[in-house]
Amino acid sequence: MTDDSAGLAIIAANDDTALVRLERDLSWNDVAAAVLGSPLAGWQVRELNSERRPPQAGDVVAVPLRPVNPTSVYPDGYRTLPILCYHQFTHADRASHQLELSARDFEQQLQYLTDNDHQTLAMADVEAILARGEPIPDKAVALTIDDGYRSVYDVAWPLLQRYRARATLFIYPDFIGGGKALSWAQLREMAASGLVEVQSHGMSHASLTPLPGDNSEDAYRARLRAELSAPKPRFQHQLGKAPAYLSYPYGNSSETAIEELARAGYRLAATVTRGDNTVFTDPYLLHRTMIYDHHSLQDFRRFVTGFKQVPRR
Repeated sequence: MTDDSAGLAIIAANDDTALVRLERDLSWNDVAAAVLGSPLAGWQVRELNSERRPPQAGDVVAVPLRPVNPTSVYPDGYRTLPILCYHQFTHADRASHQLELSARDFEQQLQYLTDNDHQTLAMADVEAILARGEPIPDKAVALTIDDGYRSVYDVAWPLLQRYRARATLFIYPDFIGGGKALSWAQLREMAASGLVEVQSHGMSHASLTPLPGDNSEDAYRARLRAELSAPKPRFQHQLGKAPAYLSYPYGNSSETAIEELARAGYRLAATVTRGDNTVFTDPYLLHRTMIYDHHSLQDFRRFVTGFKQVPRR
């Protein structure tokens, strides 16, 4: 079978692998898009063929039809998925507080990801890794932005578009429409691009751990259910889709909160605890690395390095 538009021909296939002959020079992502329907799988094609140079016209390339190494464990180490957490942005040369990042610094980070062939994942991709046994892509990173400040639209959004970087916004409806907050119209615009997904940060940004007013287990659970269920009709009305993922306000969680999250239909939840996310990570306790204004590009490089080498004995 030949696909002239894609520039390749499938010459053999079984349930696991297809062999294709290239009619012209293509990238690994081009091959993956043509055969698998997703350019994001290009790293798997490259890895299966143990090649570093891009495929060229006349090459026969093996394309995996099933995930390559779904454990993401290798003889010399294992692959992790870095998830970064941002909050606010500014056009000023210097940030006014540690949770604010200048446009210059954010652009440097996006440029680094582009120059070094990193791919940015949506939280839906993270769910596929944890729930459906997909491997962690090579050089993958997930960008998340909490709260829903207006500076996301004014500062970060043009840069995400310029670098075609995907990001997940975790917002709480009680904040949206306020003086320093995003509007629902801005959220709809960003979500319609396909680059941004909008998910829940609770209804009011109240902690999901017990508070002094929770004078009983029943009272605590009732508050949790309100915080977790109330955003859903608002999202459905304003964005056409209820949230499936959540970032914990203040990063705080509990066993009871996780129970209520699952009961409310949430499938992933993210903390602000730094650490490695592997294919075995609890989907309700995802690790995220907070990005602060004082972090250097060298710090950022370390944060997004997803392969952890294991010393040989």
